[in-house]
Amino acid sequence: MSKLHLVFGGRVNDPRGLDFDLDTVDLVGLFGNYADAEDAWRGSAQRTVDDAEMKYVIVHLHRLLEPETEELSPKPAPVLPQT
Repeated sequence: MSKLHLVFGGRVNDPRGLDFDLDTVDLVGLFGNYADAEDAWRGSAQRTVDDAEMKYVIVHLHRLLEPETEELSPKPAPVLPQT
């Protein structure tokens, strides 16, 4: 199985949380490797960096689909500092 990564974002109620307003969700795309997903995430996150209520994330779909096959110390998703 390929290592699928989903990149999406949207308006959140609390910038420290993941409670997305579903009416504002922006599906950036699915990516077959972490580097491409990170590039897409970075571009979207930097485009909205001045809006503290906008947040973009990388979801490791392969971990959700086959959690028992993952390596012991997975790489966490990057976090941009809030301004």
